[in-house]
Amino acid sequence: MKKVKKAGIVFFALALAACSRGAAGSGDTGAKDSSMEKITVTNGAVPVYRFIIPEEDMFGNYTRLRAEFLVDAENYRKQARLRAYGHYPFEHFSDSGGIVFLDFGGGDTDKNGPFLVSNVIGSDIDIGTVSNEAGANVWFTAEFPLYEKRHQNYNPANFPASDAAGEFYFGLGLGTGDANAELTYYVREVALLNDDGSKKIIAAGSGFENPAFAGYAAGIPALRRAPANTVDTTAAVKEDSGPATIEVDTSVKHQRVTGFGGMSNAWSSPVMTEDDITTMYGENGLGYNIFRIIIYHEPEKWSELVPVAKKAQDYGALILASPWTPPAELKSNNSYIGGHLLPENYAKYAEHLAAFVRYMADNGVTIDVISLQNEPDIQVSYDSCDWTPEQMLDFVKNYGRTIGDVKIIPGESFQFRRVFTDPLLNDPAALENFDIIGGHIYGGGLAAYPEAQSKGKDVWMTEHLFNTHGNYPYDLTWRAAMTVAAEIHGCMQADFNAYLWWYLKRFYSMIGDGENGSGEGEVLRRGYVMSHYAKYASGKQRVEARVTGNKNILVSAYESNTDISLVIINTGSAAAKTSIKLPARVSAVSGIESTENANVQNKNIRLSLGKKTATLTLEPYSIVSVKLEK
Repeated sequence: MKKVKKAGIVFFALALAACSRGAAGSGDTGAKDSSMEKITVTNGAVPVYRFIIPEEDMFGNYTRLRAEFLVDAENYRKQARLRAYGHYPFEHFSDSGGIVFLDFGGGDTDKNGPFLVSNVIGSDIDIGTVSNEAGANVWFTAEFPLYEKRHQNYNPANFPASDAAGEFYFGLGLGTGDANAELTYYVREVALLNDDGSKKIIAAGSGFENPAFAGYAAGIPALRRAPANTVDTTAAVKEDSGPATIEVDTSVKHQRVTGFGGMSNAWSSPVMTEDDITTMYGENGLGYNIFRIIIYHEPEKWSELVPVAKKAQDYGALILASPWTPPAELKSNNSYIGGHLLPENYAKYAEHLAAFVRYMADNGVTIDVISLQNEPDIQVSYDSCDWTPEQMLDFVKNYGRTIGDVKIIPGESFQFRRVFTDPLLNDPAALENFDIIGGHIYGGGLAAYPEAQSKGKDVWMTEHLFNTHGNYPYDLTWRAAMTVAAEIHGCMQADFNAYLWWYLKRFYSMIGDGENGSGEGEVLRRGYVMSHYAKYASGKQRVEARVTGNKNILVSAYESNTDISLVIINTGSAAAKTSIKLPARVSAVSGIESTENANVQNKNIRLSLGKKTATLTLEPYSIVSVKLEK
């Protein structure tokens, strides 16, 4: 990813969390009724529901906007896209760009979620295959946080006004990801909510306007007023935020987790020191165990990478090396930016990578994994190289095993685009010449990849970040850290074997660089969040864990020969009494907790007399890691 843009773009995060059947309402079976507005999407069209929100509600009185959709059962295994419409800048909705929770239910929730995807502001979100093999209709709920700091930095001129003073338009569209597909869905309700459970319904059922709008070529169309029969209610509607029960089922096995880490700083970014490595990778550090470094196209700069890479590896870290561009003389445009690797220079590029592996080995660093190209499928204005799927397939088949005794990632798509990696998985010769599918989740791509797993390939998420353009101090807050917690949870639920952040040392990252209120070398809130997973999931196999009674709780469980561990996130504003039910007796329990007010503190957890149930209280907006010794 770009060496500059890391500090300057707001990202939407889209967290998809599993819920019980009928998640849209108590006792809901997913049935359609006459109060729901029906819409059928064909040929890639994205009709948009549009409605108005009073200014004091959108930017003051409420914290979240929620829309409830029902997707027809006959549409299972269709691609859907969700898009929020409004007007730039989108940071009005939240300091962090927003967290969107989509709850899938009504069908087989083990197949439908949970998983996590991310979206760059203003672009489409692939929300994944709505696979509903049980045959029932599928509810989902899109929930957008509104601007938490109220009127700070708010400029109403940057948001589309309605015909009446003090009112603003907002729209939601759902469409297919396939121009030839058809998707039918119903909308039941759009409402504003508060953390205390109160809500104000903006539109319900037939109270939606349903203009035809096909495609994006014409841009965002003129927004129109919602009909006058919108509903307003002051009745408090309490969300499902009571006690939670977590059931661990070790008979259901998922992926083995290799670990967690991130990228060494490169180019002119703040320098990472050996002390920083000790903080993150050392024996008493944060527990990270994968370290990504750049392969500079200039061999004379390789020596800069040795000290920190050697220090990390001395602590036991795996080293992943990624090139941003081949040497310019090997490319079609003789430039470090763009262009493609000339086929007649494939062997020279393979030797360039092999020479890097040998150089690092000669200087005490073993390269464990090497990528063939950072983000080969996006054109950018910094060090880069463009590859087509066909070009990468050709290179892997003929040169993949000539680089050395290293594991191979055949390029890291910026969005885990399967059009780039499916050909490699489906070609027997290529399949033998690489080991790991790697990718990034900028704007999408966070979903399980069963095709890779069925071919025996691990799946690594090798780069992502969130930062808040225009309000960088927000990135130091606990709420911003909880965004990362939800994303890591989603990656684990998507069966990813590894999770890597972008620059580890940056004010929006794991340790501070002295900028925007961060302390030089200081462990940041996001650093502690990733530590919860690094210390409790690395090297273990994820097993099934189900939560009932409180939809604000996210949980994943991991097993080794000696223990079972859980990482539990309370995304709600209320404390939750929680019971953990185990399949067999354990001998002891311990845990750590991070909250708004404390980092990785010991957590009080009780073990029942029968030693098959553990109980604890989850604080609001908290993350807890639990270890149960066998």
